[in-house]
Parts: sequence; C-alpha cells; structure tokens
Amino acid sequence: MDKIGLVTGSKDTAIVLENQLKVFLTDKVKINLYISDDGIESFSGETLLVFSSQALHDEVLSKINIPPVMKIIGNRTVNYDVLDALVSLPSEVPILLVNDLEESAKEVYAALLEIGLDHLNLTLYYPGCQLNVADFEIAITPGEVRYVPRHIQRIYDIGSRIFDFRTIAKILSQLNLLEYSSGSFSKMYLEKIIKIARGLAVSRAEVVKLNENMEQVIHSFNTGLLMYDNDYRIIVCNEVLKKLLKINKYKIEGNTLQQIVHNKKLLSFMQLEQQDSHLELTLDGSEFSVDKFKITNNEITCVSIKTLQNHKMIRENVYKKGHIAKYNLDDIIGQSDAITRLKAIITKLAKTDMNVLIQGESGTGKELTASAIHNMSSRSDAPFLAVNFSALSDDLIESELFGYVEGAFTGAKKSGKTGLFEEANGGTIFLDEIGDISLKVQSRLLRVLEEREIMPIGSNEIKPIDVRIVAATNKDLKQLIEEKQFREDLYYRLKMGFIQLQPLRNRKEDIPALIDHMAQSQASSKVTFSESLMEILMRYDWSGNVRELKNTLTYMLAVREKDSLSVVDLPDDKFFDKSLDLSSDDAMTFETYYDTHPDQDQDLFINEEQAYFLRAIVTMIKLDQSVSRVSLAKNSENSNFVRTENQVRRILTQLGELNMITLNKGRRGIMPTANAYRWIENKK
Repeated sequence: MDKIGLVTGSKDTAIVLENQLKVFLTDKVKINLYISDDGIESFSGETLLVFSSQALHDEVLSKINIPPVMKIIGNRTVNYDVLDALVSLPSEVPILLVNDLEESAKEVYAALLEIGLDHLNLTLYYPGCQLNVADFEIAITPGEVRYVPRHIQRIYDIGSRIFDFRTIAKILSQLNLLEYSSGSFSKMYLEKIIKIARGLAVSRAEVVKLNENMEQVIHSFNTGLLMYDNDYRIIVCNEVLKKLLKINKYKIEGNTLQQIVHNKKLLSFMQLEQQDSHLELTLDGSEFSVDKFKITNNEITCVSIKTLQNHKMIRENVYKKGHIAKYNLDDIIGQSDAITRLKAIITKLAKTDMNVLIQGESGTGKELTASAIHNMSSRSDAPFLAVNFSALSDDLIESELFGYVEGAFTGAKKSGKTGLFEEANGGTIFLDEIGDISLKVQSRLLRVLEEREIMPIGSNEIKPIDVRIVAATNKDLKQLIEEKQFREDLYYRLKMGFIQLQPLRNRKEDIPALIDHMAQSQASSKVTFSESLMEILMRYDWSGNVRELKNTLTYMLAVREKDSLSVVDLPDDKFFDKSLDLSSDDAMTFETYYDTHPDQDQDLFINEEQAYFLRAIVTMIKLDQSVSRVSLAKNSENSNFVRTENQVRRILTQLGELNMITLNKGRRGIMPTANAYRWIENKK
C-alpha cells in the first residue's frame, strides 16, 4: 500500500485537503496527516510528502529534517463548489475579504483573481487592521466568520482553500493513478469551471476566460481530451490527444472535427447526436476507450480517449469489494415478444448514461434488468451497488446512501462511513423499491439527481459524484403522485429511460425455457418433466412471477425420488397463491399415487431430537445452505439439542431408516424426502 504524508498548518485545513484527496485516491493509498500546530517530530516512511504551501514547507524544514523522498508543494485555490453566488455579486458594491492574518487574506485575494473573479470590489480585513468598516454590508471569508464585523449580515463563507487542479494532477501522476482517475476527475471539475467561467463571461462579456480555464485543466491529464461546440468546431485539445491522433498542427483550436479527425469510425462517433456514449476503438494496433458527454447546457461536447491497459486493474478492485452486477443480457431467459423487446430496449438504454426507471410486479426480474443495463454500459468496469428501500428506515437509508462523518449521531462509527453513492462513484447504483421511500428522502435524492453532489450526514462538505441511477418499483408511482406520496419532479428525473416488465402470465410461452434453465442450474443430473406436469405449469397464472416458478421447481427437485418429474412431485395445493388447475386425469394420478404409497400418509413416530434435525435440514435446504454433519452440529450449538458430529451421524442414519432423508455423496448428499415434507406439514 502506498503511503503519502499530508503536511498542513492547522487541523481544519488537514481535514479539508484529506477529504479532497480521498475523492481521487484508491483504497490502496494511505494518507498520514502531519499538522504543524500540533507539532511535527518526524515522518513515518512515506514515499511522497505533500505540503499545503511553500511557507509551511520552509517552516517544517527549519525545525526538523525532511527525509529525501518525493515532495510536492501544493498550490491552493478557492473551492469551486461555493463560487456560484460570488459570480453574480455586483462590481460596484464594496466587499470585505476577511481572514485571520494579513498574509492569509492576501493569498485568498490572489486566488480569487487567479480564477477570474477580479470584477469584485474587495478590501482586505483582518484582526488589528485599521479600517472603518461601517459602510460595508457584504463580507467574504474562507472559514473565518468569527472575524467578520458584527453588523455585517450578508456573509459568504467559501471555506478553507483546496488544492488546485495542477497539484491534484501531480499527486495522481506520482502515484500512477492519473489515468485511473482522469475520467471522473475531468468530468467532475470541468463542469464546475465552465459554469463559473460562463457566468463571468456573461457578466463581463469575456468568453476568452472560458477557454483559458478549460485549457488550464485539460492539459493536466494523461488522457486525451477534446472539446467542441455544436458546430463541431474545436475549442480545446490537449497534447495527449494530439499524440494519439498524430496531429502535427501546433494549434488546432478553431478547426472543425472533419479537418482534424481522420479515423472515420471515431469521427462518426463524435458527430452522433446521442449525448453520453461509449466506444472502444483500435488505433494503430492499440485499443482505446472513448467516452463522450455533454456539458454547459448541452452546448459543448467533451470526448476523452484513454488506453484500455488499466481496465483490468479497475475491474479487479471492483471485484475485490464485491460491487458487481451478477447478471448479463443472456441471463434474461425467453423468446417471447415481450422478452425480445426487453432485450432490445436494454441494449439501447445501456449505451446512454441516462437514469432509468424499471416498473414491474414482484418477481419479474427488476434487479436482473438493472444488472444487464450496467454490464452492457461504458460503466461495466466500475462498481454496481444495489439498495432495497423496503427494509430500511429513513435514518438508515440516509446513512447508507450518503454516509456520515465521525460523531454525526449516537452510535456512529468512530471513523465515519462512506455512503453508497460515493462507493458507486463512476458506476451504477440500483435503487430498488423506490416507491417505498418517504418524502424527506425523496427531497434529498432529488438534489443528488439535479446537482450530482452529496453531503454526508454531519458534514458541511459537498462531494461531487458521477453515478448512473437505475431505480425500480412494483408500485404505481403515478397513483402515489396523485395521493401526494411521491414527488412528481423526482418521478420525471428518474423516468428519463423507462422499462415496463411483463408478468409471467403474459408470456407463458417462456415457461418451458425458464424451467429448463432453472433445472440445469439447480439439479446435479439431467431432469425431465412429464407432459401433464408441464401442462399444469403452463396453465397456472403465477402471481409471484418467475420467483414463484423458481420456488416451485426448487421444491420439486428437493423432494423428487427420481430424475423424471411428474404431477405427483408438485407441492400441496396450499403451497400456491391460487388453486392448481388439475384435470380429472391429474387428480386421479394423485389419488392413485397415494393409494399405492400408504407409507406417505402414516404418522411415523419421530422423537424430539430427530424432529429438530429434520426441520433444520429442510430449513437449510430452503436457504440454499450446505447441509452436512459439520454444519448441522454447528447449528445445534444454539439449540436445546447440542450434538457432536458423531452424534449427528447417528441421527442422520435414523432419519434415513425412517425414509425421511436420502444419504448420498456430493453436494446434494443429504436431502429431505417427500415423507419429510408431508410429516412437517402435518405437524404444523
């Protein structure tokens, strides 16, 4: 694991800069904090030291020896998240710029000028400053509100300064993470820079600022970046892209795409009207990943091109955390018109980056559909996280989605908790049972969709995120809107893409294929189905949809006595939500079977010890848990029948002699018989 040392003057600055770095660093990088105000005695073997300023570096050097490792002196700027309000401030109104020291106030002033906020009429103010402040009504301060004169009510607290783009790029480059993080890094900050720059351009008619700010960032990445307007005229292009496309011109800004991009497939991709999309392309024998997205009210398109060499590393990290989508398009079984159309819609929506709302009854495969969308998208190498709202309270939903900081509430983890939105950054989050969330949570979720930002519970830090949202519900959201239980604006934010899943009763022609697929995945040997059994399964309406069909098949495979399933292997009629539609021949088959198998109805004597273990076996089978002497003995430790493995062996032999279980080798070695299920049913 890489270790870096972050050296700052104060604890507040350390927290702000540490949180900023965590957005871009992987879990393989550990950040050690060194705070000058608390005293620094030595360092702990870091390979990289990052200082918050040159003055702090010199101060630390005058007190202790700094080890001969790579050092980066950070350049700091004003946090772009809080500048929107400053852009619109009038230039003729006098404003106090307040800080704790004269030197610090000058640094903030320089930072504001550097990003283009030189239209503000600022006057520096700090403790001990001899200045008549009676005429000032507005103040700007980087977290030093306590020094603002009391009569000023209009205060803009812009918080502690953060590292600028060049510093972040240097740190990522030194840790070999620049290419890994460049996609989210560029998209996250380009939009903020452009938003501010355009505001300045409108207020002061200086469109040149837009290009200057974009160009400052765009040249910081190892990823090839190109930006162009709706007329396909190039605004900014970095040196990496010039090398990738072998462009020899010194300045290509102002040229059209057709004049610069000569690969027909790449040019066609760039000119597509589709906004957010992905392409994998081979150029001169090397494979590249190309992503395109719109910014600034769809007036500018940004294209990033990077090599695929790091995709394996990213994928391994996602697998390690378990944030993966389990299902692909091939896992959607069936040949009906409904399934054919569903697969076509998934394929098309997956190529976009829009939010998707999936609607369907329970058991129709909403998570399966969401997984398929993710795995066919350009985010397939990134995390896929699912959260089911139906089982969570409001407070738990908020802490799970947005995370929290240390001390946010009673019982909070000391180290805080990273929220699912932050965990899913760059990937997809699946919000299941979205119709079950309260109006309070709906409001917070709407803000995430609109701003693409989150704020952990107990924190005042806004974190930008790049997450695709796929939501699902089995409820009628339009009805909930009429009942004032669901926000209409949230509904339409989610319903950019829409999928209506058909219930199984509307596509019964898919049942044979589903049964065959399930049998192959669950049975250890080839299983066949009688014609009469298949007819019954085809006639039933399956109110629980595919999930109910799977449960029924799982039961029949568990109680079968041979590999050819027939009507007699069906569960009791009470197993189903509706009565089975049995023909007279089917009913006769049942009667004949039980007449010729009298042992199926006899009330065998089973002692309490045997009954406990028989029920334990059936329960573990239903939960798809491994059943063995070891697991049964372990489960008994918390019961009134604590038994060793040898004692369990004796009990299993007895149950086998009573024809309650079968004892064979392999994964399905211990299985309940039909007798066992009938005995348990009779004892309820």
